[in-house]
Amino acid sequence: MASLQNRLKSLVSDTMIYGVFTIVGRFLSFMLTPMYTNYLTMEEMGSIGYIFPLIAFVNLFYCFGIDSAFMRFFKEGDLDNNRKVFSHAYTFIMLIGGIFTFFLMFNAEAVAAAISSSSRIDPNLIRIAVLIPFLDSLMVVPYGLLRMTRHAKKFAITRFILIIIAVVLNFVFIVNLDFGPTGAFAAQLIATTIGVIILLPEVIKHLKFTFDKKLFKSMLMFALPTLPATLSGMVLQVADRPILELLANDRAVAMYTVNYRLGIPMMIFVAIFEYAWKPFYLNRHKDKDAKQLFSRIMTYFTLMCASVFLTTGFLMEFMVRAPGIGGRFINPEYWSGMGIIPIILAGYYFNGVFNNFAAGFHIEKKTKYLPIAVGSAAIVNIALNFILIPIIGYWGAAWATLSAYIVSAVTLYFFARKVYPIDYEWRRISVIIFSTAAVFSLVNYFGDIFLYIVSAFVYIPEQLSAIGEYSKLMLRIASVDMNVDALANIPLILSFAAKVLAVGLFLILLKLLGFFSGQEIAMIKKLFKRA
Repeated sequence: MASLQNRLKSLVSDTMIYGVFTIVGRFLSFMLTPMYTNYLTMEEMGSIGYIFPLIAFVNLFYCFGIDSAFMRFFKEGDLDNNRKVFSHAYTFIMLIGGIFTFFLMFNAEAVAAAISSSSRIDPNLIRIAVLIPFLDSLMVVPYGLLRMTRHAKKFAITRFILIIIAVVLNFVFIVNLDFGPTGAFAAQLIATTIGVIILLPEVIKHLKFTFDKKLFKSMLMFALPTLPATLSGMVLQVADRPILELLANDRAVAMYTVNYRLGIPMMIFVAIFEYAWKPFYLNRHKDKDAKQLFSRIMTYFTLMCASVFLTTGFLMEFMVRAPGIGGRFINPEYWSGMGIIPIILAGYYFNGVFNNFAAGFHIEKKTKYLPIAVGSAAIVNIALNFILIPIIGYWGAAWATLSAYIVSAVTLYFFARKVYPIDYEWRRISVIIFSTAAVFSLVNYFGDIFLYIVSAFVYIPEQLSAIGEYSKLMLRIASVDMNVDALANIPLILSFAAKVLAVGLFLILLKLLGFFSGQEIAMIKKLFKRA
């Protein structure tokens, strides 16, 4: 049996392959955000902000949970079984998606009216948009095949190529041809069509036109309980935009969407982890020490998320000020909404925690518990959106999302203790969370006072000509009057250096609190020696 270290290396290896291409690909996709903010109006950005999430929602509905069933009934080395499983899953998705796409295209006017409280959405835009989830769904099972057969490079490269195509076409259609929001959807439709063509050889190779009633019934019985959970999970991600549009306006949706996207580093990490995690635990759950392995992975996952949280939370303010396409990297109109970024980062982390807990339910084929956890979270999300948005606007949407993800993780853990109990390293995880919160709070809420003091002593001889001015500055520090004009007087390089050092402070605090074991410290020293 492979050692714990070797199996961890296997997970890390696949994660790195998925990760490199996913990070670069998602970054390229993220580059569309500054382009959108500089070339589209807030109202147009708002339209994109809530239609694209709805496309993702429809895509999951088309898959009907059968993609998860494909991965669960896949048997390594059993080609005949795998062809049958692939064929049943792919054909089912194609039929479901085809029927609903036909219906939506011929009712585009009604759909346009239904998804917006205003009547500004062009039905022709809907006709383009509804084709995207159908074509996307046709790639889900072939992608799953590549993951289960550990063709990580082919999986990652294919997705990467499609992202490049979509990004390039966005630039052409929006910047050069001035197509507006229609250009964004047309670019995605073309890229998705090319993706279906690229994966067609895999489909032809594995498609077997035989019907096994018993197998299909078993797959459907596995898939159906996951559908409410999957759809509820998507509600957590998309419900806030339509509710924002209903209770506020397109500008609020745009502000929320842009700053939500600035949480992309955590989203990327959680996504690439999930790509590697699901095949990993489905292939390793029979190992004697599987639960110990899964517990340790949860700890390291939290540690990595903490690092991403601090790095993003500290440095994003500098990134948005950089030169970008058509102006600043992010149009200054959107800067006032950056306060929601840490909330979004935390939400993504708890989504990853949920994925860790979900492993046991897939292993034991007891997916009926998933809808309860995610469904309750979806209800909390919708309720809090309606309660908080009228009071605090898009901030309410952010807090509702975080609260819902926490509810989903806690609820699922409650059931996991009965279905597939794992002794997680809660003390170590608590140390990580405490250290993260302490360092982030220290720098964000008290760091500016420190920077004021340093700036005062460094720059007073040059910039302040009278004792009275100095007294006014110190009074401002004492009263913690942190307005934008005052912050502008602090050199960005000083603030940047302080926040980079704070990430190092986080690791020191972990060491002082006894997080690292002797074996882990030895491993870290070994890595530094190699470097």
